[in-house]
Formats: sequence, structure tokens, C-alpha cells
Amino acid sequence: MTTPNSEALHPTDTATEVTALRTADDSGLVATPHPEPRLSWSLSSDRPGVLQHAYEVQVAAGPSFTGAVSSGEVESGVVTDHPWPAGPLVSREARHWRVRVRTDLGWTRWSQPARVEAALLDDGDWTARPVHVPSDRGRTSPGPVPLLRREFDLPAEPVSARLYVTSLGVHRTGVNDRPVSDELLEPGWTSYRNRLLYATYDVTGLLSPGRNALSAAVGDGWYRGHLTWHKHRDVYGDTCALLAQLEVALADGSTVTVVTDDRWRGGYGDLLAADLYDGCARDLRREPHGWRLPGFDDRDWERAAVLPLPTGLAQRAHPPVRVVQVIRPELSTLPDGTITVDAGENVTGVLRLRAAGPAGGTVAVRHAEVLDDDGRLLTSILRGARATDAYTLSGGTAELEPEFTFHGFRHAEIEASPGVTVEHVEVAVMASDLSRIGEFRCSDERVNALYANVVRSQRGNFLAVPTDCPQRDERLGWTGDIMAFAPTACATFDSQAFLDSWLTDLGIEQRPDGAVPLVIPDVDLGELPPMDLPFAGTTAGWGDAATVVPTALFDAYGHRSLLGRHYATMRAWVDFTAGRLDDDGTWSGNAQLGDWLDPAAPPQDPARATTDSAYVATVFVAHSARLLADAARELGRTDDAERYEALHRRTAEAAWRKWGDHARTTQTGCALALEFGIAPAAERPAVGESLAALVRANDGRIATGFLGTPFVLPALSRSGHTAEAYRLLLNTECPGWLYQVQRGATTMWERWDAIRPDGTIDTEKAGTMLSFNHYAYGAVAAWLYGSVAGLRATAPGYRTIEIAPRPGATLTSAAASIATPYGTASVTWSVSGGTLTVDAELPPGTTGRFLPPEHLHSAQPVTDLVSGRHRLVLRG
Repeated sequence: MTTPNSEALHPTDTATEVTALRTADDSGLVATPHPEPRLSWSLSSDRPGVLQHAYEVQVAAGPSFTGAVSSGEVESGVVTDHPWPAGPLVSREARHWRVRVRTDLGWTRWSQPARVEAALLDDGDWTARPVHVPSDRGRTSPGPVPLLRREFDLPAEPVSARLYVTSLGVHRTGVNDRPVSDELLEPGWTSYRNRLLYATYDVTGLLSPGRNALSAAVGDGWYRGHLTWHKHRDVYGDTCALLAQLEVALADGSTVTVVTDDRWRGGYGDLLAADLYDGCARDLRREPHGWRLPGFDDRDWERAAVLPLPTGLAQRAHPPVRVVQVIRPELSTLPDGTITVDAGENVTGVLRLRAAGPAGGTVAVRHAEVLDDDGRLLTSILRGARATDAYTLSGGTAELEPEFTFHGFRHAEIEASPGVTVEHVEVAVMASDLSRIGEFRCSDERVNALYANVVRSQRGNFLAVPTDCPQRDERLGWTGDIMAFAPTACATFDSQAFLDSWLTDLGIEQRPDGAVPLVIPDVDLGELPPMDLPFAGTTAGWGDAATVVPTALFDAYGHRSLLGRHYATMRAWVDFTAGRLDDDGTWSGNAQLGDWLDPAAPPQDPARATTDSAYVATVFVAHSARLLADAARELGRTDDAERYEALHRRTAEAAWRKWGDHARTTQTGCALALEFGIAPAAERPAVGESLAALVRANDGRIATGFLGTPFVLPALSRSGHTAEAYRLLLNTECPGWLYQVQRGATTMWERWDAIRPDGTIDTEKAGTMLSFNHYAYGAVAAWLYGSVAGLRATAPGYRTIEIAPRPGATLTSAAASIATPYGTASVTWSVSGGTLTVDAELPPGTTGRFLPPEHLHSAQPVTDLVSGRHRLVLRG
């Protein structure tokens, strides 16, 4: 609808501004893949108690908003996930939008406008086709990286240029020898047979009138390179290819379009091999100098061959991989001349070197997370990953950096041939460039170090997909790991678009019967090391990522449309698990990974946990059924909500009948019984006491694996056993979180006892399943935010916030902040002389409540906190 008189309405809440206009597209690209973008914003105000009551959105072709289309006044108190009020965008179309809101004082001013531009939305928009170098096709081992190029003329000054580009493989594309972006490993890893992402770049500033060149190197990446410990190759195809479409508008009113077709030429250069697991090999003597510039003689190169347009082309909507940090490492030289590198922390990335030497001189860089007993790189736990970058110099000084690979490492060794000098070394840390939104700090520096380790592990494993580890021959999107970690992930980094994309692939890869593969994107795992146990491809706790991750995203960011988008996947998984229940209502007939890596499990059989795997599987059925019921209720699917709530009740009752006594005997059993609503209400206090007693009896040592760990501290807190929760957190003996910190960990370990108390690494018992960068046990950080600091959402997207700090043990202060969709929420508390002082801030548009700690019996809850700053002082 149009509202021609809306501009005449005088704003009456001039103290409040509408800011941070955004869509669900977090790519940072110039265009969006969504024809009807979902709209969100935030409010800014120094006035306390600001609430949004309604909003109006205008959409127009230009920033003047002449002839704008309006949503009209829409009653709503939320600032996220609102519908596009105008007609759908068509490919390449740009529009502007702005917002004003009605608060308790009336209307605000209009926000500053935001611009949105559509990408190529239909396959018919593509006249380009993928091209490849014919001699590169059919390779069964790593080999030279193909190079592709095309020259073209622009008869006038370019005024606007868009490059739409992707590849089968990973590409580095340039215009006139300048990169089109600083993004790495594009287009990432998706279910390539069904969905291939592209990017849209504004390359106007890279072009000039006259002759220009468009070029790309295309590496194997996940498309054709090694995958899994079996080192499968050519999983998706037997050739790398580039798909590019450049559309240029010129000052004289004409347009020029350059596409990948058979006019392109292809050859090879200094990149002799590039593999994600094995590393990169470069011979600088083979670099065809000037190949990215106009005028290069490519007559000896091959004519490119054309492939059909891929299925499922869509623009990327999540942040890209790029270098997010540069570290100057500590260097030393061994007696044999080897240079050792210590980055100071476990990272994901590469080493950049500057070296000088004669033509034919060589430099080799090997990587590892830890050192062996002799102080050299421990590489056996990398399994089949060579993790080695090798260079041959062309003479003189050269900047050396690998391409189309990454390594997980803290330590490296650089070996140079005689006459070669390494002049400079730095560590380039790589990750998907998600915005940091969460912070935590407390008075115990050991806990701060633990939190920093969680952050590094998320950063190092959120690389194109949420991986299990970044170093060995695996690096897969394990569903169980992200199921455990999703709530922490969503509070620490803005993970919405990143995990939304991954869930899209989960839905694509989901089996027709609803089963969810163990890894997404799905690749053939064969037998799982080190147990050599075959699985049907799904297991409880892992497949439950289908329900847990969408729920975590909705709770953190409040986007109901995301919940609706993944609802069918959630329901199919729950229906699959419900169909596996026996006549007694429990799931006991399938092989399960169970409470994986329970510290009491045999090192070579990490699935043999102390908590019955059939119990764990059954309670996860109940848990996912309840999450699905909640989602159905949120989406207005009343019948589904009732049906799956009933499934939750039946399954919980069946699990308790069969395993109620057993559940009380393990930390995981108790925690899941409490957190999943398995224990009957009347028995919950006793189960909580059983859990606390188990912690006391184990001297505060953790006794949970991947599936129990995320829930054990929340279960203790919610059952009133704060002292035992802190005892678990602060335990420094093996196994425990702070034990890892005291052993020098800078990221989270896969195994609780990866380094033994005597400082040695038990590769004999652990075998080759020993990673020092696995984020699953980092799920503890969700409890640090929500219970230690006491900052948690009680309505989707933090529309309502609970301030409920739980001081304990030796901690005298703690603080946390989270940049919520409404703005930054924070809490800081300190204890001095028996007085608890709490400072909290709620962003505009939110409300909250304060729950005092249990030990302050005389303190009353405060249920009507408004936005703004608050100080609460409680005396014991």
C-alpha cells in the first residue's frame, strides 16, 4: 500500500532512533539471493523503558522514496524477521528501504535508508557456462592447478560492473591482476550435486577503458580433493571448472557482458598441487608472469571446454572465509638448521614467509598441533594428512604463501635448502568471518583462559562448514559436534546465516526416511576409526542436530521464518526416530555412538560409555519431540504441537520406566533426565541430588562425553546445586576443563585426557583419534554466559532477558555481554564483604527480570526491568 501522507506525520519520539537495518543475508556481498528479503533493525536510545509497539517500512526505487510502497502501520513489538512489503525483487534490481517505529512516546524519525540489490535469481539469467582445461580432466591424484583467462575490450569508461562467479573446486579470481576480493576457498563446501553457491562482486574500480583481462586459478578444494580418512578423491567430479559472468555498464550507455565459454584459454603455472589435507606445492620458476594482465601471450594454452550449468545455483548468504588475524610467532633454530615456529596458540590457517635464495632453492613447511617427547612435530595424529607446504624458488626474494589449503597447528618446522634464507614468518589465521557478539570474563584467570579456548575452537572450526577439527584427514561437518555446541556458538559469534546455510544442506542430504547422515555435507565414511564399526549413517544425538540447531538459532536470533524453513527437516527426523521405537516405547535396536568419548570409555572404543546408549538414544527422541512441538506451536501448527508433545511424554515415561534406576548412576544419565524432562516432576529433586552426589563422589571430575557435557552444568544449576556445578568447572584434575588449561591448552581437546598428567601424549591408547582443536566440550561457555554471569534470553532473540547471576566457589566477579538483535545486553557482578552488586543493561525494545541467587533468601525477584541501565545491591 502507499502512504502519501506519512511524511507529514511529525515524529514525537526524537530520543529514539532506528538503526542497524539489515536483512537475513550476512554475506557482505553487493547483492542478495532473496527476492523478498526478511527485514530487521535495532533501536538506539538513552531513554530507559523504550519499547516498540508498531513499525512502518517503506520501499522505493531510489533514496528519495518518491512513490514508496509502505507496509502501513504494523503492530509488533519485535525488531527481527519482518516481511518485505513490496513486490519481489527481480534479478539485478536495486531498491531502498527505511523504517520508523512507534514507541510508548509515539513515532520515531525515519531511519537512514538501506539499499538492497538482487543477485541472479533464475538459471535463465546465466549465459555463462562452467569452463575447464581439457587436459586437467580425469586426474586421480593431486596435480597442477588449472589457470583460466579471457581478455576483452571496454569501449568507454565503466560506471557499474558486477561479477557473478563460482567454481567446481575453489577459485581465486582477478581482474587485471587484482583480486576481486580477499575471500578464500570460495565457494566453500555445500551439497554440490544439489546446491552450488556463487558470489556477486562490484568490480567497477578494477576495470578501465580499453583492454582488460579476467582470470582465475581453480583448485581441487572439497569438490575434487581428498575427503575423509579414506582420502577419497573426485567425490563430486573429476575436473575443476570456473563459472563467471561479468556485466558492465559503460558511460556511453552501452553494456558489455563477458562470460565463461569456449573463448577462454587454460594452462598451468607455479601451483603444482594444492590439497586441503596435504598442503600446497609451488615452483615459482613455472609462474607464467603476466598471465592475469592484458597482452599475455596464451597461444600455447588450451582452448577451454564447456560444461553444463550446475544444479542449484544460489548466491552465498553467509560470511566468507578470509584471514581474520595475523600473528607474529616465536622462532628458534635447531642445530640442523630447521626453523621452529610457535604461534603461541592453536590456530587454523597458514604460514606466510619471505625467503631469499638461488633458483632451484627449496623451502618446506610442516605443521602440527603439538610436539613429541623430543620436541619435534607430532604428526602421527594427523593420520593421512601431510600438512606440508613446499616451495621452489625462482631466484631472489619471494613472498611465499600456500593457496587452496589450510592447516590446524600451533607448531611448524621450516626446512630450507643450502643458500636459502628465511627472512620473515607470520601466521595467517583463517576462518569464516563471523561477527563476534559475545564476551565473558571473571575473576578467575583460569576460567578466562578456558573461555578463550572455546572462542578459538569455534573460530578455527567454523570454516565454510562447522567442522570437528581442522588438522587431520577429517575436517567434516559432524552433526553431533554442532548439536552439542550450537547454543554456545550462537552466543559467541553471529552464527545465524552460517548455520542456516549448513542446515539447508542437512535438509538436502536427509534420507527419504528422515534419517540424518553423521556428517553434512554427506560423504561416504565407510568404517569409523578407531572402532571399525559400521553405522547405517545416522545415530541419536548426531541426527538431533536437525532439531537442536534450528531451535538454538531461533532462541538466539528470533527469526521465525528460519524455524519455518527447516521445520520439515525437523519433523522428518523426529518421525524417523519415532519409527525406531520398540513396543515398549524405547529405542534400543540400532548401533549408537552414545555418550561419545565418555572419559571412562576404553580409549579404543569411545562409544562404550558408562551411560547406556539405548537410554541416551531414547531420551534424545523425547527431547527432539519436545523441541519440534515447541516449533510447531510457534508456527501455529496446533495439531503437530499436540502430537509431538504427546510423543515426548510417552517416550519420557518409557525411558524412565526402563532406565530410571540406571540414569541415577551416571552424570550423563542424571543430566539428560533433568534437562530433557525425563524424570517425573516429583522425582526431579532426588535426581538432582543424585547428580550432585556423583560429582562429590568423583572429587569434581567430569564424567560425561559429547552428549552429556552440554547439559551437566545446567542440570546442576537448575536443580539448585550451584556448589557442585562450580566444583566441576574449577576442578583441575584429569578429566576436567581446567585440567586442559593447566596442561597448556589454547583450544578445546577432543579427549579429556589428550595430554596425560605427566605431560606425555598417549598415542598408543588413543590411536590416531587425538585432536587438540574440537569444540564440543566448549559447550560449557553457554553455562558461563547464562549462569556464572547470569545473562540469558527468556524469549526468542532476547526480547525478554533474565539477569540471574550465580556466584560461587572462589569467584568474586564476572561479566558477560551479548550483541543481541535488539542491541547489546550485559551484566557485571561483584561480591565484596558479603554484598553482591549487579550492574545490568538491557537494550531498547527489551524487558527483563532479575532473579537473585538462591543463597540470598531475603532478596526478592525483580520482574519488571525495563531497557536501560540498572544497579542492584544485595546484602547477605
